[in-house]
Amino acid sequence: MLIYSCSPEHKFSKDRASFESAAVIKKYKAIADMNDAYFVIKENNFFEFYRELFDSVKNTSYPGRYTKRGDTLILNFYNNKGRDILGSKALIDQAKKEIIFFDKYRGIKKKLIFN
Repeated sequence: MLIYSCSPEHKFSKDRASFESAAVIKKYKAIADMNDAYFVIKENNFFEFYRELFDSVKNTSYPGRYTKRGDTLILNFYNNKGRDILGSKALIDQAKKEIIFFDKYRGIKKKLIFN
């Protein structure tokens, strides 16, 4: 008997080459004492949320795909922990050069500034 599942990690392994070759469109950054957070929008509807320890070591990474509705990105993380951290939607404010993350509940989860 063969059991096969479509886990998030399996889905990402299928998209990994396309993800890695996609060019960066925009990059947002939030500075913290030890762990800076980054959100990168890439070509082909890819994105990545990651954290860096002391500006050098990437210690977490949550890639995904997005769809765009106006100025809102609908986020689909390969690993649901990314959604738990940021939410399932992101609103881009071009005038303030920032991105605001939220989910179906009211309130902001995280705000990153354009870098």
